[in-house]
Amino acid sequence: MKKRTILFAFLLALLAMVVSYVSTNIKVTFFGERNVLKYWSAISNRLFGNNSGTIPDNVIFIDVSKDQQLVEIKSEYGETIGKVAITDRHKLADLLSIINSQDYTYVIMDILFEEGYETEADSALFSIISSMDRIVIPCHADAILSGSVPAEKTAYADYGTNLKEDDFAKYPILDKKGVSMPLKVYSSLTGRTIKKTGLLYTDGAYVSRRTIFPKMYVQIGGPKKMRKFNDDANVLDKQYYSMGANIVDDDPEAVEGLFDNKLVVIGSFSDDIHTTYAGDIPGCVINYNVYESLKKGQHRIPYVLILIYFLLFFVMSYILLNGNPDKTSSMGWLWAKLFVIYSVILTIICIFVFEIWGQSHDIFITSTLFSIVDTCHKMILKKKRNA
Repeated sequence: MKKRTILFAFLLALLAMVVSYVSTNIKVTFFGERNVLKYWSAISNRLFGNNSGTIPDNVIFIDVSKDQQLVEIKSEYGETIGKVAITDRHKLADLLSIINSQDYTYVIMDILFEEGYETEADSALFSIISSMDRIVIPCHADAILSGSVPAEKTAYADYGTNLKEDDFAKYPILDKKGVSMPLKVYSSLTGRTIKKTGLLYTDGAYVSRRTIFPKMYVQIGGPKKMRKFNDDANVLDKQYYSMGANIVDDDPEAVEGLFDNKLVVIGSFSDDIHTTYAGDIPGCVINYNVYESLKKGQHRIPYVLILIYFLLFFVMSYILLNGNPDKTSSMGWLWAKLFVIYSVILTIICIFVFEIWGQSHDIFITSTLFSIVDTCHKMILKKKRNA
């Protein structure tokens, strides 16, 4: 009987491993993970301090939100129906020309060039983009890019939402549509990539995740948020540069060599803001943090972590299969109680795994699996006892 229990516990642990891995790779979270990381991030910052405002020396952030131009929007019949503000493409072309003249590492430019928003600077701008061999710009599944955009320079910058998680939670680094912006940068600079084989994703010899909760190594809020803490405008310049005021319109000698050996992150720090577990963060900063997470290998599952997960699931399975039914509890109350127990255990593990390895796992689906199996097991034992 004991050998049989061990065998069933072993099989259930394997099933839990598969369910946990597959559910973690889904674009969205179903319940709990984002809030767990949100509260843990707040507690961790209180206990150990928050260094997320520190910008690495090899990274430069550039804000384009203060440099805009108006473009006419036309109907399908060619009639002008209004004007909208977009990033100033003259200045953007000048910025990229300056960067391209220096020995930059890579450019992550989180600016969308949609169809219908054309300017006279487009020819020069897209010509420069085409000539840069280390740049990536975004495309989205629900947006049509301008026909002038060089497709080989694009990558996806999408994330999933559901009724429970309607803001940014998990980032899909590899999707059916193609690679993400951070993955394209990671592959270009490291020579490694993520491949799909059956249900598994791999990066070299390691099992990899397809989606991740990126650690927010750098957290930069918009100007208004920053001024809550410090009214000194110079503080903002230490966080990020303004495309026009600090670079394009500045003295050429002041920006000479500025981008040498630098990863350049370009985007809006006022308009493209997303709510994350760590607070409100611009989209370009999220993309940088995802790349940084990839560079640190936080998409790859260490073998020791696989062993820890298996031992945890095996112990939980063994205890589950050795349990006795509660004679006084209804099955509904028993299922709810078990779900809470398993959720608490997996939540604690989730916190430690995220803190040590920078990874997260699904809580809701795995807890549900153990709760269902445990409830069914107890129902079978009760029927045998009452037979």
